[in-house]
Amino acid sequence: MRSGQLLSFATAMIAVIFGSAPARAGLGLEVVLRPGYGSAGDTSPTRYEANPNNPMQASTIWDGTAKPYGGGFVLDGAVGYRPLSFVSVGLTGGWRTSAVSSSANEPTGVSRSAWQVGFYGRGYLPVTGALNAFDPWASVGVNYVYDKQTYDQSLTVPTGTVSLTHHGVGIPLAVGIDYRILPFFAVGPSFQYEIVTGMGGCMIPPGGESHQCSDADSSIRVTAAKNYGVWSIGLGLRLAL
Repeated sequence: MRSGQLLSFATAMIAVIFGSAPARAGLGLEVVLRPGYGSAGDTSPTRYEANPNNPMQASTIWDGTAKPYGGGFVLDGAVGYRPLSFVSVGLTGGWRTSAVSSSANEPTGVSRSAWQVGFYGRGYLPVTGALNAFDPWASVGVNYVYDKQTYDQSLTVPTGTVSLTHHGVGIPLAVGIDYRILPFFAVGPSFQYEIVTGMGGCMIPPGGESHQCSDADSSIRVTAAKNYGVWSIGLGLRLAL
């Protein structure tokens, strides 16, 4: 077999196995990994609300006057199916952390992180011609979001680690554009904003007793689960199988 024929045969086999870049990226299983940077706000979404029937001494984090949180690492992932070139649906999950600043008026040992899991739908804008290696997209989803903060309580009794938990429903809205480096692999930047509606929260004192939760009777309730927003920018890595 001549070298020209051999090259033509190899090219044809690659096309059969992988397909052209637009076709290969348009159908089948997709796996997405998105590391990035983002913020869930600078205050606690689990908030103390004074109640004369249940007076308590609240920390500056619990009462919302402290603003210790900054941006942090975000890692999102998704597994879905793209039945048509312009749409995909599937399962998604993520994890994030928040950087913490220190202040003389705030508790020590402060940390905050969160995880989420849910569903997503993504729509792709068809691109043809010289730009057909690009995949502009927009997505929307629904997630269960669990946010947890901890800090050290040393000025009031009992002393020890306090936990503030918050759970809610998140609606993430995202836009991005991917570039197919290979027929089955694309990479690109994206921006996401998630609206988290608070469904419940608790202040758990050291020792784990006498929880103060948002579902307590209104006559003694001192905790509320507030809504908050989460923004992030990331670099998505998308594999088409």
